[in-house]
Amino acid sequence: MLLIEFDRDSMREPSERQVADLGSTLEWKLRYVYFEADVTLAADGFDAENFRVPVLDFLYCLLLSARAIREGENGRVSFTESDVLIDFVRDGSDLKVLRSWDPVPGHCGTDEFIAAVCRFTADCLEFITGEYPAFRKNPTFRKLTLFRSEFA
Repeated sequence: MLLIEFDRDSMREPSERQVADLGSTLEWKLRYVYFEADVTLAADGFDAENFRVPVLDFLYCLLLSARAIREGENGRVSFTESDVLIDFVRDGSDLKVLRSWDPVPGHCGTDEFIAAVCRFTADCLEFITGEYPAFRKNPTFRKLTLFRSEFA
């Protein structure tokens, strides 16, 4: 079992200026400055826990991890603002979910991981474009949508 979700109600709203610039904002700003929210992570072996992250950066790191897993490698989510890591380590057809802040490992199936990442990505992009339609005009939206389509 793997659960990755975000709390829509916790998402910090962008400023009026940020909303006005949303269609042309640079990728790094979208990843690190916009759309911070509470995320929940749970896996077999450890209980659900919540942490606050810039959602698009987390989503991007999850997609990179999914690509690495699909290619037979390990995946990693690293947080720019801290030394916190989440590693997804291949273990046959399963993955160990290792968190740098807690020695208790979790695990899930590789297919479960890919499905959870796709679901999280779809939910995030759907919510953000529903609230801020101008985001659809941003090249980063297209990039993330294409990235997710690799797993369809």
